[in-house]
Amino acid sequence: MDLRQSLLLTLNTKKMRTKKFAYVLLAGAFALSLFTSNVMAGDNGRFSIGANLGLPTGDDANVYSMSIGGSLRYELPVGDNLGITGTVGYNSYLLKSEFDGTGLSLSSIPILLGAKYYFQEQQNGFYGMVQLGVTSTTAKVDLGGVSVSASSTDLTFGPAIGYHLANLDFGAAYDIISASGSSSGIIDIRIAYVLGEK
Repeated sequence: MDLRQSLLLTLNTKKMRTKKFAYVLLAGAFALSLFTSNVMAGDNGRFSIGANLGLPTGDDANVYSMSIGGSLRYELPVGDNLGITGTVGYNSYLLKSEFDGTGLSLSSIPILLGAKYYFQEQQNGFYGMVQLGVTSTTAKVDLGGVSVSASSTDLTFGPAIGYHLANLDFGAAYDIISASGSSSGIIDIRIAYVLGEK
C-alpha cells in the first residue's frame, strides 16, 4: 500500500463524531446565544474579515507544511469585557516538498462558537478567548487519473489570545481537532479587519 492509499484509508476509518444533527444543534445554540446576548447587551455586534496562516500539528504535520485561508467572524459585546463570537472559515493545506506530485490535497471548514474576554475594555487591547465547534475536513487524492475523496466532521476546541486595535484584530489560536484514531490540530494566526464602530 503506498502513501496515498494509506492516507485515504486513515481518513475513511475516522469515526464521524458529528453529523447533520450537530450542525442543527450548533446553529440553534448560536442563534440562542446571539438572541440572549443581544437582549442583555443592548449593543450591535460587529463582523470581521480575516486572513489566516496556520501551522498543522499532530498527524497532519507529517505531510502538510502550512495552511492558508480566510474567516468571517461575528462578535456580540456582552457587558464591559465579554464578547460572544461565531466564526466560519476555510483553510487549504500546502504539502511538504517531499510529497509534491503525489496528488494529495486537504482542506477544512471550521465552524466555531467562542467567548472572548478583554482585559481592559470592550473591543480594545489584549484579550483571551476559548472556542468550541466542529471542523469539516476533506482529503482528496488522485490515483492514476481517478479522483477519490474522503471527509470527516470532528469536534474542535481550543484557546486563543489576541489584541484588538481600533478596526484591526490580531489573534493566535491553537485549535485541537478531536478525531477518532488520530490527532490533529492547527496553530492559527489571524489578522482581521473589523467592520463598523464599537
